[in-house]
Amino acid sequence: MVYQTTQTDDDKNNPDNEKLTGNADFKGPGANRGCTDILCALLLISAWFAMTVIGMIVTGAISNDKLKAGDPARLINGMDYTGEICGISDKVNVVGDNIKDLAKAYYLPSGSPICITECPTADDFTSFYCKYESQKNIDTQYADAEATAAGSGDAVKTMMYTSYVTSMECMPKVATRDILGYCVPEAALSALTEAASAAMNAKIKEQCQTTTDTGFGVEGESGKYWKLETKPVNCTNPRKGIEMSAAFLDPASEDGFFDRANADLKTAQWWIIGFGCGVAMVLGFAYLTILKIPGVLALMVWGLITAIFACLAGLGGYMYLTAMKWDGEDPLADLEQATGVSAGLNITTVGGEHSDAEIMGLTYLGYFFLGVAGIWFLFICCIRKRIMLAVGCVKEACKAVQAMPIITVYPVIQVVGVLIFLVPWLAYMTYLLSSGDVEVDCICPSIDSMTQKANQAYAMAAEFAGEEVEEVEKNCEEGCFMFKTFAYDDNTKLAALYMMFIWFWTSQFVIAAGQLVVAMSVSTWYFTREKKTVGNLTFISAAKRAMWYHLGTAAFGSLIIAIIKTIRVVIAYLQHKFRKSKNPAIKAFLCALQCYMWCVEKCMKFLNKNAYIQTAIFGYSFCKAARKAFFLILRNVLRISAVAIVSSFVLIIGKLFIMTATTLLGYMAMQAQLEDAVNYIWLPTLFVCFISYFTADMFNEVFGMAISTILQCFVADEEMFEVSERAIIA
Repeated sequence: MVYQTTQTDDDKNNPDNEKLTGNADFKGPGANRGCTDILCALLLISAWFAMTVIGMIVTGAISNDKLKAGDPARLINGMDYTGEICGISDKVNVVGDNIKDLAKAYYLPSGSPICITECPTADDFTSFYCKYESQKNIDTQYADAEATAAGSGDAVKTMMYTSYVTSMECMPKVATRDILGYCVPEAALSALTEAASAAMNAKIKEQCQTTTDTGFGVEGESGKYWKLETKPVNCTNPRKGIEMSAAFLDPASEDGFFDRANADLKTAQWWIIGFGCGVAMVLGFAYLTILKIPGVLALMVWGLITAIFACLAGLGGYMYLTAMKWDGEDPLADLEQATGVSAGLNITTVGGEHSDAEIMGLTYLGYFFLGVAGIWFLFICCIRKRIMLAVGCVKEACKAVQAMPIITVYPVIQVVGVLIFLVPWLAYMTYLLSSGDVEVDCICPSIDSMTQKANQAYAMAAEFAGEEVEEVEKNCEEGCFMFKTFAYDDNTKLAALYMMFIWFWTSQFVIAAGQLVVAMSVSTWYFTREKKTVGNLTFISAAKRAMWYHLGTAAFGSLIIAIIKTIRVVIAYLQHKFRKSKNPAIKAFLCALQCYMWCVEKCMKFLNKNAYIQTAIFGYSFCKAARKAFFLILRNVLRISAVAIVSSFVLIIGKLFIMTATTLLGYMAMQAQLEDAVNYIWLPTLFVCFISYFTADMFNEVFGMAISTILQCFVADEEMFEVSERAIIA
């Protein structure tokens, strides 16, 4: 055999670099094989058991001194400004309420959250939520005022609420929506400000009119807030220009849009699923049928190759001719004079406008692109046979997939398998993350627009109080938006890293098992002389053999990828820790190390995929299969490169075809059937586009693996047998 690339003497003498051999009765993957890499399979099971033990510890089922039990509610529930978690902390605040009975978090304008019993569902601008100390002070002053003069407490309370609004320690009750324990306002801040201003000023004026006839003065601490003396309080009318924003009540507002959008998705849900999954899969098989038509695939590939050459040569020639025009020469005129034919190019310029450096630079660029075009032409001439081989591999892969259509459903089974594992993993991870110590952090309201809105929202209280409200500064002097973070000890961090490692291992294991099944199915199809006997049962039989004999090999290969991914996570953590470091050498080193590990991961995934194909065909263990695959790639590097390029092009075109055609058909169908039933026809169409893209991606994963398997089967068939003994490829 002629080697496809230069190899060292050590490579040539390596026993694993010998050509593949096979018996005369070799018919491809068969039942006569043994279990491979059993130790790795047992190791994976042990790793799952260890994950379960960690999960039982953090859920409280098992007590342990190294790890603490968690509570997911600590992650979900809000936290007040004192650092207590709403609905969790068994502590009484200064008002006298137990935080455990206050399950919802409500943010005040200052950014300080408080815990309340339930989220308000309606606007009430005459009632307020306040910080605990402020509310206690208001209650005290209210009691003092009532003790001094019966009936005056409401006016005092209103005045004090107004005063605390200016300091952003109180705010009116507004309609909110309970989202994961947080009371999120229904209205936009600007609309809320206008409505609150009008309603609160009206209420204040009413309170003043009903209490000024008493003519008493309040002394003591309450005097700071209540200054009636013997004359009526100067109650101003609501500020001019303050009106309820139409967007606040208009059903066409932002909330209205989401309601209608949700209704549209419910109405068109089966259309979305039907087109995004079913029609997209049918179009995938239609694409394979088109590729099997004689000349279509070759036309696509050679058309692309020719287009690339034409673009490179055309760009280089245009740059060269333009440079000559700039230089005062006219090569086109000479050409026309010699041939009598116009070249048809219209290159216009004004003499003297371009420097010698510009002309020289454009000339060299023209030479460069013409040179690249020449190299591209020579390269294609050298690998033209390998390109035709790649075209043949793609065609045979089309036949294999169409012979076993059930093979395209296997990615769905993989997704289900990952989801089954994800349920306990997410539960354990949630408990683990919630076992840390709560810490309080905050963000300053430093955005200019936020500052302006805050100033506008609280200036209304100054009209009544007769005092100027200082503008909200951007230095956190007026408070900050508080939120909770968690601090973890070393044991918890190691447990979290292990959980990430298990996730990487299991997810990659599922992918590896799928690649093994596809490789065994397609290789069985290849070496079967009577192709008509191959069908869905062939895939089922191959899947049984792969699952029974080679799950250990899948565990071995996925373990390597999981280790690499875990190392990358550690590097990313270090990059995060050193992001504020003033030492650029450390940042550069970590960045380079991350790039290196990314390359290692990509190379190992490629090698693993080819090793799984070797295992599927010959039943090798992972290490032997990886060695055989490596030297097989080394002996046929140009062939494999050509197949990789051609298959990538075919897969990209296929993905675009499936997604575009599915989206177009879905839009036309829903436009005809649901035009009067939905508000936004583009929304379900967009979902059809997204789902069809992922369906096409899963389809291409199977198709790409089938192409790689066909290539290895062809090379193995070529090395093992004479022409007369090889599997027939029509």
